[in-house]
Amino acid sequence: MTGKQKKIKKPNRIIYFILYHLISLFLRIKCKATFDRSGLEGLKGPALVLCPHISNMDFLLVAAALYPQRPTFVVSRHFLARPAIRWFLEGMHVISKKMFCPDIQTIKNIIKAKESGNVVVLFPEGRLTCIGHSLNVTEGTADLVKKLGVDVYTVTGNGAYKTLPKWGKSGFRPGKIHVTTSKMLDAGAIGSMTRDQIEAAIEAVIFHDEDQIFENISYKCSSPALGLDGVLYKCPSCGAEFEMIAAAYTLTCQACGSSYRLDQRYKLAGGPFRHINDWYFWQEETLDTNEALESDTIVAAVNAKGNIDWKAGSGTISMDRDNISFKGEVFGQPLEFTESTASVKALPISVGHHFDLYHKKELYNFILQPDPRQVIKWSLYMDKVTKEAGR
Repeated sequence: MTGKQKKIKKPNRIIYFILYHLISLFLRIKCKATFDRSGLEGLKGPALVLCPHISNMDFLLVAAALYPQRPTFVVSRHFLARPAIRWFLEGMHVISKKMFCPDIQTIKNIIKAKESGNVVVLFPEGRLTCIGHSLNVTEGTADLVKKLGVDVYTVTGNGAYKTLPKWGKSGFRPGKIHVTTSKMLDAGAIGSMTRDQIEAAIEAVIFHDEDQIFENISYKCSSPALGLDGVLYKCPSCGAEFEMIAAAYTLTCQACGSSYRLDQRYKLAGGPFRHINDWYFWQEETLDTNEALESDTIVAAVNAKGNIDWKAGSGTISMDRDNISFKGEVFGQPLEFTESTASVKALPISVGHHFDLYHKKELYNFILQPDPRQVIKWSLYMDKVTKEAGR
C-alpha cells in the first residue's frame, strides 16, 4: 500500500463505539437477540466475512457480532442514491456494488480494503431474500475468495427474517434471534482448493431456511400477514394472480373468496401450504417461462446529483426467456435497450414496489403499472429462467 489516500478507511472508532452499545441494547431488549461469537476467535484483519442475507437487520447483527472489529461492508449501490442514508454510509466507509452488473471497481476496492488490513463483510447472494430462504450465491464469489487468500468467516442471524421480514409492514416482531458464527475457510488452505471446492463450501454455509428453525416461537405482531400479498400473489384454490389481499392475519382471494391465515409462528392455515416458502416455490413451479411478461412502468433513475428520482420517466418493459427490454423516456430523453437474461441473472426487488436493473452501468428502478406487486412475479420468472439454464 503506497500513499495514505489509497487506503480504505475503517469507521470512526468513537462513533462506532457509541453506535455499537446503542444497537446492542436495542437488539437484546427489543429483538431478543443472543450471540455465539465462538466461531470468530482469533479474527483479525485482513479477513473476509460471508453472510446469508436474511433480513434488513443483517447489517446490525453482523456489526454487533464482529465488534470490536470495525468492518468494511459491501453494500448495494442503490443505497448510495438515497441522500437520507448516503451521508451515514459514506461515514462508515462502505464499498458500493452494482448488483448483477459487472463491476470491476468493487473488486478493486475489496482488494484495497484487504491491503488496508480490513475485515470485509459481503453478502454473496447479492440481494435480500423475501422468503427467509437462501438464494443462489452470485457468480465470481469463489474466485474472489481465491484471489484474496485470507481467512473466511460467516455470521448468521437465525430468526432475523421472522423478526423483520422483507415484505412485512408492521415493523419489528420480537421473538427470538440467535446469531451464530464460524470460520469457513483457513487462508492457508485456500491456495490448494479448487474453485468448485470453494464454491461448495460457501454454498453449504450460506444455505438458510427460516421455516426449519424456531418453529414454535411466536414473533409478536398485531398484523403478521400485512404485506404478504406482495410475495404470495397466486391463489392456490382458483389460480387467480394478484387478487390476494392481505389483512392483519389473513390473505383473501378477491376472485374466489378463499381465505388463508398466518399466525405469529409463521404457520399458514386454510389451504394446501403449511409455510410461506411452500406457497412461494409452488408459484415458481407453476410459472410458465414460455409465456413472456409485459407491463407499463414508471421508471426511477439516478439524477445528476447522484440522487434517485422516483419519477424520472415511464415506458413499457417486457421479458421472455432470452431478453428483458425497455422502451420509453427517462429524464425527457427517449431510451430503448435490451439486456439478455443470461447477463442479468436476477432482479433484486423492493416487495410491492419496484425491481432493480442496470443498463450501461446505470441503475434503473421499474415500478410496474397498474399493480407494482407484479415485481415479485418478474423476479421469480428471472430466477426460474436462470435456474433452467443452469447458470
